[in-house]
Amino acid sequence: MELIVFTNNGQTYHFEGVENFRPTTTGFTFDYVGVATGVKRSAIFNNTATAGYALRETEV
Repeated sequence: MELIVFTNNGQTYHFEGVENFRPTTTGFTFDYVGVATGVKRSAIFNNTATAGYALRETEV
């Protein structure tokens, strides 16, 4: 899955290889592998700092 996160201060974050995307009562969480490091990580974003996000299923 591909994920783009838009923040309230105008920044945009792009994640590829997203797994386990889960909306929560305060935002959303997901797992991803860092492109530069190759390390698997978990991320948490809250709704107060996030303007929105876009998800796209990637082909297998």
